[in-house]
Amino acid sequence: MKHVFLPETIEDAQAWLRERLAAQQPFAVRGANSRFHPQEIPPGPPFPKGGDEVATPEILSTAKLTRTNFFDPDDMVVGVEAGMTVAALQALLAEQGMVLPVNPWFAESTIGAAFACNDNGPNRLNMGGFRDCVIGIEYLNGNGERVHAGGKVVKNVSGYDLCRMQIGSLGGLGVITALNFKVMPQPVAPHGLYGHFPDSTWQQRVAELHSARIPVDWIQAFAPAESGSMDWLLGIGFSGNAARQQRIEREIQTIYRGDLQLVAAGETPLGLSFLPGTDRFTGWVPKLRQLWKLPAQHLHLMTLLTTSAALHPTHLESIRSEQTRMVVHPIGADLHCFLDSEDATTQREFIASLQPMLRQMQAKLVLGNAASAIGYSDLGEFAQPPGYALVQRLKRHLDPAGVFHAPFYEQPST
Repeated sequence: MKHVFLPETIEDAQAWLRERLAAQQPFAVRGANSRFHPQEIPPGPPFPKGGDEVATPEILSTAKLTRTNFFDPDDMVVGVEAGMTVAALQALLAEQGMVLPVNPWFAESTIGAAFACNDNGPNRLNMGGFRDCVIGIEYLNGNGERVHAGGKVVKNVSGYDLCRMQIGSLGGLGVITALNFKVMPQPVAPHGLYGHFPDSTWQQRVAELHSARIPVDWIQAFAPAESGSMDWLLGIGFSGNAARQQRIEREIQTIYRGDLQLVAAGETPLGLSFLPGTDRFTGWVPKLRQLWKLPAQHLHLMTLLTTSAALHPTHLESIRSEQTRMVVHPIGADLHCFLDSEDATTQREFIASLQPMLRQMQAKLVLGNAASAIGYSDLGEFAQPPGYALVQRLKRHLDPAGVFHAPFYEQPST
């Protein structure tokens, strides 16, 4: 049985980490446990506390580190502890008409976990991701020290970028305890255009839109659009005053031959409530899970692509089927594949079926959800980003005792 330690202060977390370092006992870092964690934590001896041998917690959760360190709406900066949920942070910012322009997958995720997983989504196209917003970080390192990097103001600095180093680190390089971000005003009167497409026509037109540099906020396509259909449903979001909206809508409709339907902010057309409106700032994955009625241990893979690969007319068609659900953010780009089977063998076969396409596109995989028997080792070479051997060296340097358990770093280099 796993034990979870929930420190209420950063000092408590630091003291507990130092005890684990002394005992050389591995543990995993978690937020609110809102997403999938594939591998078991390696066994280790119990460590003595107060002279008595006790079962050691195997997980350090930051879920109770929820303090707001500062919020300056005039300077558009905010600093919070890592355990604050995405929903709570966005609600805090919304009181002053602000938003953190990132796309976490789940509203109940802690902001530290979303940062460590490098969640991204529809509006990375125009607003960027965590790397574009973070200005400061505090974390506990592999020596039990409390490290501060960056600050409270937006400025360029030289030297090692310790803030961005922790993005996507999956808890393997330290315990993130606090983050500072630059924020922005909420989009003005956001609108969306939506349309159904039976084939890859939508990709060709997105390529035209991208070439025309039309200032849209986000683009998302997914299939199947509805049960029993193989159609793609494409959404394009934009915002601004009335004149700007009319101009952007006119330019988009010219490219799409008037085939798209306009939806204003606050409206929820029948059958479209799961598309990313302002919900993209608090968690865009759950509504799709609900739409497709995915079971708890469904397979969710994110494939990192180039824009040209995502817009190639044959790549996505080669893996489209009645069993596969796909979400594409074509400018950036990333492809999310969902499989509703909970069977580990079926999931491994599906992963293997993607390999020809992945090699052709020189793409990589990120594991979002899977059966309990599936882990990063099942992704093989496709889980390893460029420079993976260097990433492993960095892990060994920053975690010399090997206590920050994260399976991503434990694959054999190819």
